[in-house]
Amino acid sequence: MSSPVTIWRSHKKLSAYLNKEGRLVIWTKIYVAPVGFEHQVPYLVGIVQFDPPAGGERMPLQIVDCEEQDLKVNQKVVTVIRRIGKTKSEDVIEYGLKVKPRS
Repeated sequence: MSSPVTIWRSHKKLSAYLNKEGRLVIWTKIYVAPVGFEHQVPYLVGIVQFDPPAGGERMPLQIVDCEEQDLKVNQKVVTVIRRIGKTKSEDVIEYGLKVKPRS
């Protein structure tokens, strides 16, 4: 578990990536998740190539708000902030970047 201060500092950086557009390079479905993500399986993850104004970088991100059959190579996606992992009542809720298909 990360400390509340570490989580708060990482949350401050999320706004720089909010609503950035990119394209889906490749994706896969995860059936065996790492610790803390077992409750989400199966879930989709993909490599996203961001448009040049965002630096043209590639990032691995979880894909939300769609089904696997709806995904296509080079499909436009947009970043969103969502809760990550599973929290207990005494833990701090962590948020992170994910992507969803552009509508």
